[in-house]
Amino acid sequence: MAEDETTTGSAILKVLAQVFTFAVAALLVTGFVIRKQDIFVPSEGWGYVLGIVGGISMLLLLFYPMVKRIPSLGFRDHSVFWLRAHMVLGTVGPLLIFFHSNFSLGATNSNIALFCMILVAVSGVAGRYVYTRVHRGLSAVRFDLNTLLAGSSRLLAMIGEDTGGNNALVARQMADFASVAMPAKRSVVTSITTAIMLPLRASLARSNMMHEVRQTITRNAELQGWSKAEKKERLRHARQHVNEFLYYATRASQLKFWEHMFSLWHILHVPLFFVLLVSGVIHVVAVHLY
Repeated sequence: MAEDETTTGSAILKVLAQVFTFAVAALLVTGFVIRKQDIFVPSEGWGYVLGIVGGISMLLLLFYPMVKRIPSLGFRDHSVFWLRAHMVLGTVGPLLIFFHSNFSLGATNSNIALFCMILVAVSGVAGRYVYTRVHRGLSAVRFDLNTLLAGSSRLLAMIGEDTGGNNALVARQMADFASVAMPAKRSVVTSITTAIMLPLRASLARSNMMHEVRQTITRNAELQGWSKAEKKERLRHARQHVNEFLYYATRASQLKFWEHMFSLWHILHVPLFFVLLVSGVIHVVAVHLY
């Protein structure tokens, strides 16, 4: 029952997210189309109000990192809520600022603040994508190298049973692929190269491993008198275990790649936000003083 409720809740949230995305896109298009009608003027009326509300929304983005660092605010108990609130504010704030600026460029200080906001917004969208890759799609395969090698030993033993023994070459091939999929040191270039080349390397590893498995099964079948049906069944099990190893090794590598990208994104996103904060303050001061 609880599982059904969770599934239903997830489905509703997904629909709401889609509706929200569509509404934001529609408003952006509408605002851009009507910009020449000068409905919103930055210095007065609703244009001015939208600027204030949008600026406050951007300031409230600071609440999320603050909550993460103050345990008494209950971040751990409501982390999903705080993250969603952060994402909503990070979308609504720029949307309101766009309407405040009437989708047009202005003075130099205004343009600097606007472009900083656009960079932060784009960075936030990219961060959300990377975050979902790390914390949703790959959350079931959080492996480090030791865990991967321990699982490889279990699968190697199973392959040994499938083939009837003498699987030293398969063991070496598995170890080689594990070292490729999970290199001890990862630079940005290494992460990107590994992510691009890994599907091809996995395909080649599968071909080489299955070639050795077939040869081993054929040799042992002759020595031990296995029937054709038994050979086929052993080959099926061995293929299943080889594919299982390659699947988890590949997924573990992908997880490490996205975790690396997320850490790099965080290094970029935080300074961008503070540049936006400074430029926004300068813009507000300049507007009201001059």
